Order: sequence, then C-alpha cells, then structure tokens
Amino acid sequence: MKFQYKTYEAKKDEIIEVEIDRPTKVKFMTGKQLKAYRQGRTHSYHGGRFEESPVRFVVPYDGVWTAVVEMGSFREPLDVRAHCRLLPPNRTVVSTRAVDAPRGLGAPDPADAEHISDLSLAARSEG
Repeated sequence: MKFQYKTYEAKKDEIIEVEIDRPTKVKFMTGKQLKAYRQGRTHSYHGGRFEESPVRFVVPYDGVWTAVVEMGSFREPLDVRAHCRLLPPNRTVVSTRAVDAPRGLGAPDPADAEHISDLSLAARSEG
C-alpha cells in the first residue's frame, strides 16, 4: 500500500490539519501504531475516510503524532495530493468526523463547548 505521512511532536489540544484533493483515508496515530501500520500489523488510529477537506484532528494528549494519507490500494492506486500542518489550540475547532465513523459519533452539542477539546472522534483499530 502506498501512503504519505507527516510526523509532529504535538501538545494536547493542538490541531493537525490535513488538506486532501480527493476522497481518501486519513489516519492519525502514535509512533507505536505507525510502526505496526508500516509492518502491516493490527493498529489503532483516529480518523477514517474523508470526502471533504480540510480534515482536522484535535490532539488528545501530548506525544508524537503522525498524519497518514492513504493513496489507494496496491491494485487501485490513487494520485492524492495532501498538505499537513500543525495549528495552535483553538476551542472552537472540533475533530472532523470521518464518513465511515461508527454511528453515534456525531458532532458535539454547541452547549457542551467546555468538553469539546476532550473529543477525539472516530477512533478504531484495523488489521
């Protein structure tokens, strides 16, 4: 599988923003999970398939985080152009919800703004 990635040393509540030019899977994971992903093993990640850009991920805790943009499969490669950047914390931004996120992971109620920074939508494992 082909993919692009960018690694950041990010603090809690910072935002990793990824711009994509076509629908594809965007995954956010820690270093340990990236190693498993690169070896084709079971791994956990936040994110999923996104059809619109930009994709925003609010970092849930301090650490080394990697944004991975998949470029299709071995048999069906995609020519995806992506651009990543790390943004400072912003209480009005919530994590973008993946198209293939499990039901029930909707956008938070605006009245619940106090807890918005604690959200990390569409986390799952794959392997």
